[in-house]
Amino acid sequence: MFTLFVVLAVLAAMVGGAVLAARRFRITDDFSGGAVGVIIAPCVLSLYLVAAAMSVVIGWEEYKTAEDEMIAEAGAAQALYWSSTAFPGEEGETVRGHLRTYLETVLEDDWPLMETQGELSRVGDDDLAALAASVRVLSVSDTGDGLDRLTARQEVTKLSDARNQRADAAENQIPPALLAVSALSALVVAVLPFAMIRSGARTAYFWAGVNLAFVFGTIVMLFFMGNPYSGVLANDSEVMEEAVVGFDRADLTLERP
Repeated sequence: MFTLFVVLAVLAAMVGGAVLAARRFRITDDFSGGAVGVIIAPCVLSLYLVAAAMSVVIGWEEYKTAEDEMIAEAGAAQALYWSSTAFPGEEGETVRGHLRTYLETVLEDDWPLMETQGELSRVGDDDLAALAASVRVLSVSDTGDGLDRLTARQEVTKLSDARNQRADAAENQIPPALLAVSALSALVVAVLPFAMIRSGARTAYFWAGVNLAFVFGTIVMLFFMGNPYSGVLANDSEVMEEAVVGFDRADLTLERP
């Protein structure tokens, strides 16, 4: 809601500024070809382009990083599920049950909170702790499954690290200062052309309007980019859902004689 209010305020400032600039604060030809046109306008345009480009790059890098980490988390879950098949019946079933419960919590509890509040659920923390405990208490046997147990502990560690990284990513946003610079410089870039148009030049007004719409669209994109799990660039839960489907396939394989 706050983001929408800010965006609407920027739009009102652009439209209001354009009307005032065209009617009351028109820049004469002497000034448009002097300090305003040669120094001020290019400097403001450069500031706007740099700030907007930096914001897009930051948002994209956070999105891709979160995507790679999510793929790694799903891979660790599937590896743990398969490695648990080498454990004695009850122990393996316990680990798989906790793992399935944890991923279901990630999908049902974590994801909505990541999208709306930028945080993870406490239920997910508890489920991961229960999973880790079920792996730690695995008994030592002489059946040759020691490597699988070591792998299971390593995968639990990866899941824990991935959860921490996901929590950090859910809090990531484009720096507010960078958004403010983008918005303020965009305001000038959108309004200034209206102040430099000669009276009655309809074609110039049209292209100034197009420029305003384009600049405003850029600001809308930046403000609604959100975190890597919400907004314009958002990772969905498809990878995690596929991991749960992979659990089902593994169970079918285990049930075959």
